[in-house]
Amino acid sequence: MEQPTRYPVLVMCGRDPRRRRIMEALDPEEKYKVKALLPFLGKRVIDWQLEALRQSPYVEGLYLLGLSAEEVQPDHMVHIIPVETTAGFADKLAAGLAHLHAMGKEPEMVVVSSSDAPAVSSESVNAFLAQLAQLRGYDLVLSLVPEEITEAVFPGSRRAVARFRDCQVYPGELYALSPRAIIQGQAVISELHRRRRLLNRRRNHVSLWPVVSYVARRVRVWPLLKFLLGWATLQEAERAFSAAFACRTKGIIIADPGFGMDMDLPEDYRRLEEYVASNQVSH
Repeated sequence: MEQPTRYPVLVMCGRDPRRRRIMEALDPEEKYKVKALLPFLGKRVIDWQLEALRQSPYVEGLYLLGLSAEEVQPDHMVHIIPVETTAGFADKLAAGLAHLHAMGKEPEMVVVSSSDAPAVSSESVNAFLAQLAQLRGYDLVLSLVPEEITEAVFPGSRRAVARFRDCQVYPGELYALSPRAIIQGQAVISELHRRRRLLNRRRNHVSLWPVVSYVARRVRVWPLLKFLLGWATLQEAERAFSAAFACRTKGIIIADPGFGMDMDLPEDYRRLEEYVASNQVSH
């Protein structure tokens, strides 16, 4: 029987230099360095996600950036990459790739995971990675969660939704980058990550404009206009982004509300706690 393609997963565990509102609300005494270490249903937030990733036959190893070995006891699958907790996102990606190369690993794609989405399930991890294994020659592969799936379970979630003619989606908790994209796209990655931070989920309607305006500088007016008006299909948007950044891009739909719900706001913690607890009972 053919063995599945296995991927290294970089687990981002850092935080912004300035403490965010969610930590001020949930950890006023500053006991925990990052969201990932907050207690959650008898474990820590990060433990739920690591368990889902560990169970996947497509995962070669888990490489944590932003935490120390004392904070997360490593094992045969969990490795600590030394990097500052508040280091920039692009810097962490580069450090992760350099660490893999130093270990003699030359992956075709590197998978990136957050550490603050405890509702991520092993079934959805496998669904994304199984489809990723069928794709060759891509530089960026995103997981995308349909808006209606999440709104049915987390009404008023206020996610930054990309609206296409054939679907309305927002990013899930896993995506994959080629080493070429990590090495050559440092400036683009830094800027897109900075602009993603500008999305304000406290508003009733979350606008993608901080990200779209950056893409707009690199594409012709018509593809952008189609996107803004909701006339483009997802496939057309993939082609436009690929052309804008010379980065072959693909989106994979994952119809799982827990796969796209991380903790940005204090209320996310309570809603995810209820959701994960109910799913544990049902299983």
